Amino acid sequence: MTSDSAIRYFARLGETAREVVVEADRLLVDGEPIEADISTLPGSDRQLLRMEGRSLSLFARREGAGWIIELEGRLFEVLVEDERTRHIRELASHVAPVETRRDLRAPMPGLIVRVEVEEGHEVEKGDSLVVMEAMKMENELRADAPGTVLSVEVSPGQAVERDAVLLKLEQR
Repeated sequence: MTSDSAIRYFARLGETAREVVVEADRLLVDGEPIEADISTLPGSDRQLLRMEGRSLSLFARREGAGWIIELEGRLFEVLVEDERTRHIRELASHVAPVETRRDLRAPMPGLIVRVEVEEGHEVEKGDSLVVMEAMKMENELRADAPGTVLSVEVSPGQAVERDAVLLKLEQR
């Protein structure tokens, strides 16, 4: 059991992942206590790691989200996240799926003059879909992306209100 003042980190070295908990007087790695102490050698960037009866010399420098560690002449890239950062990254990875169904809606009240497509019709960006008359002007409504017409909801001669669904489209 860890105290409330403990700091939890998640470290990854290659495919190996470890949970590291740092408390005031102890260090736990994957729940197991580890005897370790690290100190900087005076006048040097080199650090001395004492761990479980061994002394190891290392250099460590921050790089991006992790560290580059030179330990006994070998280089290791270690990614380290605290508990909060890891939680935020996991939440961000669960993005909402992209909505591919799109309704073509009337931009204003008007009268449908022509419907240029049918159900199942493949359209490209810029293709004419519906022509409607509003304020004595014909307005050609075009596809804003490639897709397939799922259904046609209006017919020529029909009066529509603003935001009325004219067509249902599935974008590619």
